[in-house]
Amino acid sequence: MKVLILGAAGIQGSATAYDLITREPSAQVVLAEPDADALTETLNWLDSDRASAISLDASDVDAIVDCIKSEGCDIIISSVPWPIAIPPLEAALDAKVHFIDYGLYQNRTFDDAWSHYCQRAEAAGITVIPSCGLAPGLTNLLAARGAYQLDETHRIRIYVGGLPEKPEPPLGYKAVWSLEGVWTQFFETCRVIRNGGIVETEAVTERETLDFTAVGSLEAALTDGLGTLLQMFHDPLFSGIQDAFEKSLRHEGHYDKVLTLKDCGLLDTEPIEINGIFLPPRQFLTALLGPKLTLGDDERDMTVLRVVVEGQKNKEEKTHIFEVVDYKDLTSGVLSMGRTTGFTGALLAPMVHNGIIHQTGMVTPEHLGAEPRLFDEMITAYSARGINVKIREV
Repeated sequence: MKVLILGAAGIQGSATAYDLITREPSAQVVLAEPDADALTETLNWLDSDRASAISLDASDVDAIVDCIKSEGCDIIISSVPWPIAIPPLEAALDAKVHFIDYGLYQNRTFDDAWSHYCQRAEAAGITVIPSCGLAPGLTNLLAARGAYQLDETHRIRIYVGGLPEKPEPPLGYKAVWSLEGVWTQFFETCRVIRNGGIVETEAVTERETLDFTAVGSLEAALTDGLGTLLQMFHDPLFSGIQDAFEKSLRHEGHYDKVLTLKDCGLLDTEPIEINGIFLPPRQFLTALLGPKLTLGDDERDMTVLRVVVEGQKNKEEKTHIFEVVDYKDLTSGVLSMGRTTGFTGALLAPMVHNGIIHQTGMVTPEHLGAEPRLFDEMITAYSARGINVKIREV
């Protein structure tokens, strides 16, 4: 199995490569990234003769196809920023190689062309697993498992956050993904399911506080993270569904602090003039806060997840609850955000390559969660990596 990892020097991409090299003796990985220095650093960290690197622009479909052919790759795993998430998919369809993605859910052009890409994937005879990292991804897998165990699904509540183990000034937050992504959450509209249909609402609203064992109280607010559930909620699997949302978890106080920055105009993207220099306030703020919000080598990030699926079974009200609390691996240095996102792609790749996942076309995380054999195999694989999903029914 030879895997091309796009965005390989980032948190999720490098974690994907690490897991494949560590756990799959037959796997070879080709790291692709435009930043040659970052590639070299990642390659040195992996320290494996089964890893190679190529400087590549992931927005260039032809360049990706050429790389697939010259390197003899079987699978693409895409961990690129959402604005360029579609070209890797186009390249996989053109080259007819399997494709696993983490970020398509943020690209609404993909949602608008859903039927088109479903047809092309089926015609190409390949497996395409979109938006399958942590959230969406693992969260959707768990939501589907809960729905599978019900006769009718009424409501799905998804709470998930990647955050520092300990809140520290100035924002009670450390960046475990791009700061630009953090800021964007405060401006985008959120798609949720209400009264059986998709509606859009303001981001970072409908805040609530939740308690987690061994973590304490965290604050949750609406963000746009339902992913493929926005396409799949019409499926008979989710018969009866009325409401579903995703909320991001943060330490208490974080949302108010960032909203203050927003109200002050410090997250604006329109350049302003200062002594003859034009600069977007957000660009300045990102440069200023970036070093302050970087997680130290001896600090742990954590992933906290709760998926609640409510409905009926045999005419009785039932609720299925799934929870995960995961931490950075201080030995390898892999962040929890990398583990829970990147390891998802890494465990799926051999399942696709070896025919355990044999369906072609668009195979969503919901499809995987609704198939007991595949669900059990994935949960076992997560557990082997120290990512434990606690499951209970009430």
